[in-house]
Parts: sequence; C-alpha cells; structure tokens
Amino acid sequence: MSQSRTPSEPPPPPSSFKPLVCVVDFHHARGPEIEHWFGLPRTNSSSEENPTLQNDWSLIPYMALPDGAHSLISEEFSYFTLLHRPRSGFPTSVFGIACTQQIDASTLRWKSGEVTRSAVQKAVVALMEGAGEFGRVRERLSVVTRAWFEQRDFRDVEVLEVG
Repeated sequence: MSQSRTPSEPPPPPSSFKPLVCVVDFHHARGPEIEHWFGLPRTNSSSEENPTLQNDWSLIPYMALPDGAHSLISEEFSYFTLLHRPRSGFPTSVFGIACTQQIDASTLRWKSGEVTRSAVQKAVVALMEGAGEFGRVRERLSVVTRAWFEQRDFRDVEVLEVG
C-alpha cells in the first residue's frame, strides 16, 4: 500500500545523491580495496558533486568483502549503510549492496602480475539513496556481476558502467 501525500504537503526535496557503483578487489598483500568507481562526475569536479570526496567511506571494502567471504561457493551478498553528508542539507543514509564472487585464477584469459593466489575475489557494489529497491537491484547486480566474471578478463568493465 503506497502512501499518498495531501495537496497541502510540500513535495519531497530532490535527491542529492546519484547512484554509484564500485568494484572492490581483494589484494593478497593489502586486503580489500576499491579498484574502480562508476557513476562519478567525469570531470575534475568539486567535492560537492563527488560524494566519495566529501564522505569518509573507507570501510566500503571491508563491508563489501567481509572476513570469511573467501569461503563462498558461488556468490554472496552483503548489505550496509553509509553516512552521506552533502555540502548542503542534512546528512542522510546511503544504502549499499555488494555482490561478491570469485573465480579460479587459472581460468582467466588475462591476469595481472598482482594475481598470485589460486582464486580472484571481487565484489560489485551498488550505492543508492533508498533501500526500497533492494530486491530489484540485487537481481540486476547478480546478473551483471556474473556476466563480468564470465568474461574472464577484468579489464573489460563496460558491463559495469552506470547508465
């Protein structure tokens, strides 16, 4: 059942947060780290337009690839919230969902010199303003992550681009 507002209520404020996607890689020496961001402004923008510069989201890699995720069988999801402090307005929550998968390193078509273990583990993370779409986002994230892993070449990130 959806709630409708009465004509006298003001409309909700426009969203200041645009959905983002990032890739978290598990590096054998440094641990989990963000490898790519998608959906950020393409120019050298101010921190007002780039939430990764105005918020301390240093824990994203650890929330996306939690301890013990290396023992997963096919894919695993984790859910978390982040504090978003826009330049103007009130702080809000940003909701994250991560889809973690791993692949046997010997099956990769291309691998960097940094791949020294038998498996490569990565998480594709979607950040959004509301949690109401988690079911739909989870399904789409699963399909996209699976397609990216099936390429067996992590340099090709076109399937992850936010459109």
